[in-house]
Amino acid sequence: MTLDWFESAEVFKKKNDKYLCNTVCDILEHLDIPIPREFSENIDVKPLEIPGIYKVLDDYKGYSGFRFFMDGVQRTVLWQYYNFNGTQIPIYLHFSGAAIMERVRADLFRPFDEIYARKILVPTFLFEELQELDDVVDSGAGKYWDLNELRGRAKIKSKMLRQDLELELVNRFNKSSDIPRLLIKDGNILGTARKNNVLGLIKTHQTLYLQKNFPRIQKKVWNMDEFYRSSVFTIRHKDKDGWKNRTNSFYLRIHPPAHPEMGLIRIEYNNAHNSANEISSWLIAERAIIAACNRWDRQIYPIQMCEDYLRTQLPSFNFIKAKINSMGM
Repeated sequence: MTLDWFESAEVFKKKNDKYLCNTVCDILEHLDIPIPREFSENIDVKPLEIPGIYKVLDDYKGYSGFRFFMDGVQRTVLWQYYNFNGTQIPIYLHFSGAAIMERVRADLFRPFDEIYARKILVPTFLFEELQELDDVVDSGAGKYWDLNELRGRAKIKSKMLRQDLELELVNRFNKSSDIPRLLIKDGNILGTARKNNVLGLIKTHQTLYLQKNFPRIQKKVWNMDEFYRSSVFTIRHKDKDGWKNRTNSFYLRIHPPAHPEMGLIRIEYNNAHNSANEISSWLIAERAIIAACNRWDRQIYPIQMCEDYLRTQLPSFNFIKAKINSMGM
């Protein structure tokens, strides 16, 4: 790792020191800032199989055909307050990385490719003054008097910056070989990640895709047992530019359900050559993880290895605090 994580922050402080006020560091991702559910009228769902739930084939041998795995990590820290006409505006430091791990043996992985970024997040009304400085990014917040918007917009922007890294890494992965290779990615496959060889693994269920048109199937999904999957359906999202391309999806239960979401994951893919049953059996074979992992019931071991690797490459929260304090930042 050759990136100097704090180089642009040092320059920023020298240029704007008279406006800055030190504060107690805090991790933005730890703040409970709710993101609204997506409205069902902005989602169009169509079945590709007879709507229902299906048991994954019983005779798989614990084999997984997955070889490449990808994840991204972000860390966003409250750094300073900026005096904007008498109002203290929070400024955030953003650190992120994305990596692809390659399986070389059943339980041995190595980094295949990785990418990292550092940014300084400022609201729109400050970005107009500070955009000439390296790594300064507009968070999109426009209400200087609304602290929740300043925090919420920074949190959303930080996630988008990490997703941008992931998309860039997906494109690099696809350009690195003339032969399409299957890649399983943590999270959705929106944007340029929507490739035929990329599968998205989603562990949160804030949006209920079947609730509007197929509520009976949504109920069955909540109640389905271990090693069952839902029927495959397609999803199309609508935004200000109209309807987006369709993506295939289905739900899979990889652990016994002590509660409706336990062990429940959703898979997104475009036109993978593998069947839903084969993909499901491979994911079940990958499900063994270290118990200390967050959302262990919805995690697969190689993605956890990828995440753990990235956390060793990004500066820790304690290191960030120590660095800021030692430099009077």
